[in-house]
Amino acid sequence: MAYVDHTASPVLSTLRETLSRLLETPFDRRLRARQTRIAQLRAMTDSELANMGLTRDAILPYVFSQPA
Repeated sequence: MAYVDHTASPVLSTLRETLSRLLETPFDRRLRARQTRIAQLRAMTDSELANMGLTRDAILPYVFSQPA
């Protein structure tokens, strides 16, 4: 039976993320920022979105209409 040590996985994952951040383009940064904003808006309640004048189906058009 093979023994697999999973303790190095987080290190490799962090290294991979660090390298990808070093090599990312301005497009990648905009995309990541938009993905973060979409996740933030989707985490809001319907009443919080309504206070902003948004509905759930308007989240994507709203985020992509904003300057990055």
